[in-house]
Amino acid sequence: MWHNKLPLALCVFAAHLSGLEKAAYDSLGRIIALLSEGPDLPVTTGLVAVLPSGKRVSLQVRTPERPLRREPEKLAWSGSFQLPDEGQGSFQLRSEEDAEGLTYSVSLTAATRLEIAAIEWVLDLPRAVFLNGRLLPQGQSEQPMPATKPPDPVFFRSRVAGLRLENAGRDRILDISLPEPRPLALVDRWDTRGRSYQLRIALAQGSLEQGATASLVIHLRLGGEPAPAAPVRLVLQREKPRYRFDGFGGNYCWNNQSPIAQYTFEHLKVAWARTEMKLLQWDRERESPGPALRADFQMMQRFHKLGIPYVISIWWLPERFYTDPYEKPRRAHFRRIDPEKWPELLDLVGSYLVYARREYGVEPDLFSFNEANIGVYVGFDPEEHAKAIKRFGAYFQKLGLKTKMLLGDATGPRDTHNYVLAAAADPEAMQYVGAVAFHSWGGASREHYEAWGDVAEWLQLPLLVTELGVDAAAYHTRAWESYHYGLREACMTQEIMLYARPQGTQYWQFTNDYSLVRLGPDGVIQPTARFWLMKHFTDLTPQKSEVLITSSDNEEVLFTAFRSAGRYALHILNLGARRRATLEGLPATEWRQVRSTEGAQYQASPGGRPVEGKMEVELPARSLVTLVGEAPTAPGS
Repeated sequence: MWHNKLPLALCVFAAHLSGLEKAAYDSLGRIIALLSEGPDLPVTTGLVAVLPSGKRVSLQVRTPERPLRREPEKLAWSGSFQLPDEGQGSFQLRSEEDAEGLTYSVSLTAATRLEIAAIEWVLDLPRAVFLNGRLLPQGQSEQPMPATKPPDPVFFRSRVAGLRLENAGRDRILDISLPEPRPLALVDRWDTRGRSYQLRIALAQGSLEQGATASLVIHLRLGGEPAPAAPVRLVLQREKPRYRFDGFGGNYCWNNQSPIAQYTFEHLKVAWARTEMKLLQWDRERESPGPALRADFQMMQRFHKLGIPYVISIWWLPERFYTDPYEKPRRAHFRRIDPEKWPELLDLVGSYLVYARREYGVEPDLFSFNEANIGVYVGFDPEEHAKAIKRFGAYFQKLGLKTKMLLGDATGPRDTHNYVLAAAADPEAMQYVGAVAFHSWGGASREHYEAWGDVAEWLQLPLLVTELGVDAAAYHTRAWESYHYGLREACMTQEIMLYARPQGTQYWQFTNDYSLVRLGPDGVIQPTARFWLMKHFTDLTPQKSEVLITSSDNEEVLFTAFRSAGRYALHILNLGARRRATLEGLPATEWRQVRSTEGAQYQASPGGRPVEGKMEVELPARSLVTLVGEAPTAPGS
């Protein structure tokens, strides 16, 4: 019997002070989506300087010299900029959400005289949504949204205090209002960066003197009554499993001594893990390891006791090992290893692993250099990657270590499978390899994911997603702190399972970084909505399972299925409006469902019993629904 039964009354509500989210934001404070009970409305906002030449320069950027920061616990950001002629200034952004929508405020201060034609706030709207719709400026006649290129790309220009945009079906309505009339324009934009209807609102026109300020307050409200979402047909094929799957897990690379790391380890079922080999600390403290090293060794010991396989990866080396020691910042990319230092480096790494085995009784299953394809922070080209595998693999074997080498551990899933082909073609290197791995940052197409799965199958090795993450820049301003971001993570997880076909995943991270929980000032851990979405995958999916063939006839609904010894878990992610789902091919058993929405997470209830393999399920808007049940494994039973 399945030991992880869920009480019917379990219901955890999201703690969102201002109600349901009205928008999603990226790490630069730009609005990237407007939210409602229907599908997300993808948009992009930004602050732009128009130079006297007409060239447009984005101001809402981040550089090492000019960081962009966010205020704690607020949707408020600040940054600075420098124009090509070295004119400088600063800006502040703030978003305040309420039941009616959101109010977005922008203010700018010139630190020097700014020789400009204008400062504009822009809003790129999805052309496909509003094509053949209509524009209703306040106090003026309506006009159609152009379907073909107008004589002037600026198809509307006026000074107004508000306007409404409606799609052709009148079920997607965006109201834009200002405290007072402002010069604004709408542009039918199509350039190398994409295509959109672009709204431009002027904060200032003409040059700004030193100390001058400009500001804008804009209210956005996404309305309309979306048409009822079409029912979705979901088909499960139990006859032939697609591939084997160990389960979902996470990274425990940094801050393993934190309460957050302890909480996630105790409240999520971890099937695969990954930690960091902290060689900077080990080099200094190998005679008496400090708190960070001890926390890592203890975490590895916990992995070992529970039979959790794990990877250990290197980010940084002591400076003396680089070809350019002490000449670059710690986070400089693609540092090269001094060829003369290889024997000493092998000894340093080997001493770490031998100590872990002797003092803690642990040996990592796999070893890698993190993201060596782009050098974060040690870089290897494909041939050097193969040589490193041979050097470390032979040395580990000499020391009697069971630790195998990880092929790849490359960042980004788009065409990065090519990085591992040199090593894959080297028989000497491959004798030391135990698995293939990539990082999912940025996402990819079906074909890109499938390429990684194809390489692993070709080599007859397990495939791991050693960093499952959506936006590698989100850490700058905690842009992951939203339910919308959690849905993006769930979507990526479903796509990876459908196309890449891994044997394990390691979410980035189950610690403070990209944290799934919040640590209150009183020290109390508060799970976020993202935590409960993750728990669907880690706790409801049977480990050591078969991934079954599934299909969905709607791209807004992603469907995956898992089976182990008659225990089933069916994950259904609905990214659109509320709809009915008809499932086919289900075994005859009593199903239970667990569902999470932005407003309420991990609610358990009876799911029903199929009739002739069919069953209907209600899918709330923007939700994850998991059906769990037990049945004989033989098809047709």
